[in-house]
Amino acid sequence: MKRVLVIIVTYNGMRWLERCLSSVISSEVEKSVFVVDNDSTDGSADWIQGHFPGVKLVRSAENLGFTKANNLGFEWALSHNYDYVYLLNQDAWLAPGALETLVDAAEKHPEYAVLSPLQMTDGYKAYDAQFGKIYNAGGNAPVVQVGRVMAAHWLVKVEALRVIGMFSDIFPYYGQDDDWCNRACYHGWKIGIIPQAKAVHDRAQRKETKERIIDRNYRVGSMVRLCDINRPLWERFIFVVLFTFVKSVKYFSLKPFKDFFGICKILPELVSLRDIHKNNYGSSRRT
Repeated sequence: MKRVLVIIVTYNGMRWLERCLSSVISSEVEKSVFVVDNDSTDGSADWIQGHFPGVKLVRSAENLGFTKANNLGFEWALSHNYDYVYLLNQDAWLAPGALETLVDAAEKHPEYAVLSPLQMTDGYKAYDAQFGKIYNAGGNAPVVQVGRVMAAHWLVKVEALRVIGMFSDIFPYYGQDDDWCNRACYHGWKIGIIPQAKAVHDRAQRKETKERIIDRNYRVGSMVRLCDINRPLWERFIFVVLFTFVKSVKYFSLKPFKDFFGICKILPELVSLRDIHKNNYGSSRRT
């Protein structure tokens, strides 16, 4: 039986933890649960330790962010010879049988680095808003291939992780999943969705300021595009220039221009990152 390490990063997520953890524990796959608590102040870590003592709990003395915390789990999976990693947001949970379905699909379709269930709202009545933008129902297809999928629910093949590498620190909170999917595609792996598996990503009540939306959609989105090793850098840069004007008009804000100059300052770092992702694992590309 294949071994799965379920990685959950927590930060003040008490209202979701019971459903999140219980949905994993009740699955019948051979799994371990690895939780990194990012210095929560709502008692999350103590609650997990008291209610789920079998969980491997890492208590961070600071908020490491999404990337560094998940990378701790990736390192654990690599060093302990797991076959798969399942990334699960604290505000997310699996429908009964979903993890079993995903692992079974991964075994039948080994060319996929990442498989995601249908990511839905609480109650399974609609797709998560962001998920709905990338998913087109594929009829009865067992796997629907996509270019990317958000990492609230990711079944990752550890074999692919060894080739592609872990999340990039340059994306501490957002963008790391899109960047990783781009790198996976470059190295010959596929990204897919399993329509027969369902799960919830419960973010319907989340409110964001305009500045944060611009930061995620424009600044981080631009950095992801510049790091995309599937496209020439000059093409990506021209796109970002045009993207700056479009987003400034859309949001009626000068922030995209300020962010653009900030991105230009770190462009050498982004170029270096592109080279690392191209060359470090180039001999292991799938064909």
